[in-house]
Amino acid sequence: MINERKAVRAILFNNNKEVAVMNVAENNYHKIPGGGVEDGEDLQMALIREIKEEAGATARVITELGRIIEKRTKYSFKQESFCFIAEALTISVPEFTDDEKKAGFSISWMPLEKAINLFEKERPEEYSAKFMHFRDLCFLMEAKKSDKFV
Repeated sequence: MINERKAVRAILFNNNKEVAVMNVAENNYHKIPGGGVEDGEDLQMALIREIKEEAGATARVITELGRIIEKRTKYSFKQESFCFIAEALTISVPEFTDDEKKAGFSISWMPLEKAINLFEKERPEEYSAKFMHFRDLCFLMEAKKSDKFV
């Protein structure tokens, strides 16, 4: 049986036009904010919640950027990730879960081009991290082409 999940991701920018990038120290890679859609949530509700939890920000959704379907056959897992461009309205402290804290999650803000360069240089080794890293690099590169990224 294949476990399926819907998730949301954000190319989240602040008033300095920097994007939020999360470091996952335990597996030595970066990702963009986002996570699973919970029961009763639509995509934008889930995105706003995930941005608050992982970036410590309240946000305004600008536009949908695209979606990627990941098929992680090793774990019989399929994830459909929807990515949005969003603007941080206020920024505070992230609300990482205990597992995220244990994995060494931290957030930083950087220019989009710097984020893309960082992702291009990384080579995660952990199976799931490879999927997340490639997915998020694709979303960052797509944001660079978007006229909605202001």
